[in-house]
Amino acid sequence: MVGSRRAKIMVENMSSQSSQRPTVSVVVPIYNVERYLRTCVDSLRKQSLNNMEIILVDDGSPDRSGIIADELASRYDSVKVIHQKNAGLGPARNTGIEHATGEYVGFVDSDDWVDANMFADLYAAAKRNQADIVFGGHKDMVNGNVNNVKPHPLAGKTLNTRTDILSARERLFGHLPYDSEVESFPMRVWTGIYRNDFLMKHALRFKPILSEDTIFNLSAYQCAQVITFTDGTAYCYRMDDQPSIMRSFSSKKLNQYTAFLDELFRIAEQDPQCERCMLRARRMAVDYCRLYVGLIAGARLSWRQQLHEVRRLVSSDMFNRYCRDYPLDSLPTQQRLFHAALMSNRLNEALLLLHVRQLLKKRIWK
Repeated sequence: MVGSRRAKIMVENMSSQSSQRPTVSVVVPIYNVERYLRTCVDSLRKQSLNNMEIILVDDGSPDRSGIIADELASRYDSVKVIHQKNAGLGPARNTGIEHATGEYVGFVDSDDWVDANMFADLYAAAKRNQADIVFGGHKDMVNGNVNNVKPHPLAGKTLNTRTDILSARERLFGHLPYDSEVESFPMRVWTGIYRNDFLMKHALRFKPILSEDTIFNLSAYQCAQVITFTDGTAYCYRMDDQPSIMRSFSSKKLNQYTAFLDELFRIAEQDPQCERCMLRARRMAVDYCRLYVGLIAGARLSWRQQLHEVRRLVSSDMFNRYCRDYPLDSLPTQQRLFHAALMSNRLNEALLLLHVRQLLKKRIWK
């Protein structure tokens, strides 16, 4: 009688565990990453946090990524695969959100990987503080080696008042003029987790836009009641020479950057501190101009073609609407020289400055 009772309890416990909601659902969008996908998924499978769900979203990848994803799903119960027509990073993440069943949802890019305790630490902080969102920091990785360790600037803090949360949210718009900080305030989603019920309640989804993380987090911060920041840096961000939508040049990028900045300014105009947010957004526009010219400098184009693309930038609505009148004396020296060259139409000089900057960065990485 005692033995049968124990057996019954064991069966009930096993049934309870099998039906238990996953702790964290990790959404991994996939596109052209057959070289990196196994490393990424292996790092998620080896997490110290139990009962995780790994959702691979094959966004119409033309390489073998979808096949590899199916192989991994057939081997591991925690791995699920969804195949869809190519729609972009934001829509792929949205597909993952719709299929996520975990208490919290995280996002990992498929060419990156994470240390073994990342999600255990984030989940513990989330439960301890009853947080809607938890963020950590990350490490920049070059050829498998740590290039830079970047803790979150708010590491160790928990924000649970509207004043504190909105103050942090303001920093997502960019730097203020004369801001002494060099690093941008972290805007990426892949160092954190979001409470699933919170995402559903507020219908938080990614827009099909470049820099979708910033726009997503502006909405998430706006809705959150508690945000916690850990001191972990367990996310490993690959900075090798693999193809990346953010690091590769396309003539379409100018329109994509313009669409992002238009959306950023639209949100800034609705903020109670709209003047400060607009100032920050203008600095973001200046930074994006420098990023855009950097992409041009790194492209396989002749010098004449590169000059043509820079000329397109300085004659664009984006540059003239958001950047042309930005106070030059508020920028760091190198940025001031570059932006002054753009504003005075010294395009050869501006392009040369970006080429020199890229050469210096390559030497540092080596």
